[in-house]
Amino acid sequence: MLMSRSTKAPEIYFDESICKGYAYRSSFTDELEERWFGKYYGNKLMLDLVEVAYLLSQDKIIVKSGDKYIDNVEELVKDHGKCFDKFFWPMLSVFKDLRERGRRIRVVEPLKFLVKDKTGELRVVYVLEEKMSLNIDYLQSIVSEAMRNNLKATLAIVSLQGELTYYDITSANLMVEKNERVQPASRYA
Repeated sequence: MLMSRSTKAPEIYFDESICKGYAYRSSFTDELEERWFGKYYGNKLMLDLVEVAYLLSQDKIIVKSGDKYIDNVEELVKDHGKCFDKFFWPMLSVFKDLRERGRRIRVVEPLKFLVKDKTGELRVVYVLEEKMSLNIDYLQSIVSEAMRNNLKATLAIVSLQGELTYYDITSANLMVEKNERVQPASRYA
């Protein structure tokens, strides 16, 4: 495991072309993978940008980008701004909150995590921002996908002030039954 000159934290290399971090297999990367950080591809542990930022914010790693060492998230954003889309900050907020609650988290895709809670139960968590418009079909597809994979579905709503609220969502039957039409009573009966 390579250590930077300025700190004892393990190095994670940053590949700006794919906006991901990586490190070659070591006892440290094995520990990360065991704690549900990253995914191995051959001998390389690949880390999503949210995972890199979280580990950097916790002083667990240092990022090596070219000849430069980066030791904080602000510097990572400054040097690799094109990697940080509008969904990054809500994702990082939810990722950090769930990690601090003792959950294991895998980044599935942007705005979507697989989460293992303390009891071992798996759920899929979708990150949404307050005032983000979505339709009922999207919510139904979330629930259907979770059910097909035998998972629970949770929405993590990030408010404009950065506060988090979690909602478990389930399927609902919104069918309306047709009732017999009742004839209006006569006014003079």
